[in-house]
Amino acid sequence: MLKMVLAQLVAALALRPTALPARRSGVSMMADASTLELKAQILQVAALTDRGQRLNTLIAPTYQEKRVTMSDLVAALPASTVDEAGLAGEWELVYSDVELFRSSPFFLAIEAALDSSPGIPLLGKWLGLTDPTQKSALFFKLHALQVLSWGTSTVGRIGQRLDFEQGLLESSFDTIIFGLTVVPLLGWGKLLPTFGGRVLTEADGLKLEGDEIVMELQRTKVVTCPGVERLPFLDGVFMDRWYAVNAVWRVLPWNGGPFDGRPPVCRMRVVYVDEQMRISRDAGGGLFVYTLPMAAPARGPGGDIA
Repeated sequence: MLKMVLAQLVAALALRPTALPARRSGVSMMADASTLELKAQILQVAALTDRGQRLNTLIAPTYQEKRVTMSDLVAALPASTVDEAGLAGEWELVYSDVELFRSSPFFLAIEAALDSSPGIPLLGKWLGLTDPTQKSALFFKLHALQVLSWGTSTVGRIGQRLDFEQGLLESSFDTIIFGLTVVPLLGWGKLLPTFGGRVLTEADGLKLEGDEIVMELQRTKVVTCPGVERLPFLDGVFMDRWYAVNAVWRVLPWNGGPFDGRPPVCRMRVVYVDEQMRISRDAGGGLFVYTLPMAAPARGPGGDIA
């Protein structure tokens, strides 16, 4: 029954007009039944694994068979036309088999820089790292432990906006802090209020090379996340101001600094795209599934859905 409902949902989305239908020129506006079934199963795996977050082996080695299932489903999708018109616009991340934050150009650039730099740092050797091409994987695990420990921080909406005419990609990442803070068994009221923010990251030089999206990281800032209180005491210091990541990047030692260091260029390979779904892989093979944001349903005079 669940599979049937998901299949009907995907079919309805595929036939539903989008806010920007013209940008899907070059992409078939209709999909056959087998493709709709595959997309329905992809969305089902995404839902069952909480956008892939339940595949994190740092938490528990559970549901790992879903990782294989998702890879098989993506491989079974038909070939698609990859062009700028089909990729442009707003997308939302619904699944990743690696840490969700790695969809941002900021972390894509870190992955490219660390895995291509020679040697293994002392900290990596101390932690048992033996493969220099896996330095970024260790970094991402440590980052996840820092920002997600004790459940104090949760991940909200993750989005991307691609504008090939202006050569810009804007990534957004919502983070919510102290969502639920109580003393177990002693009370059920929140001890701390909920705070958070939306991290915006911009990359320019956006272009399509074959089936690869190429861009150069430029800057990042934290703004208000709709419906969430701003960070107390720190909002006036750290929020609403751009940080020139590109300039700092070039002076870092692993990027060849301090003079004329490597720019933070990163790539994503598009393995499938249609009028409703985009699937990409990063340099390390991490899988990312995006869908178009759903438009709010039209309502009649009485407030009922038309």
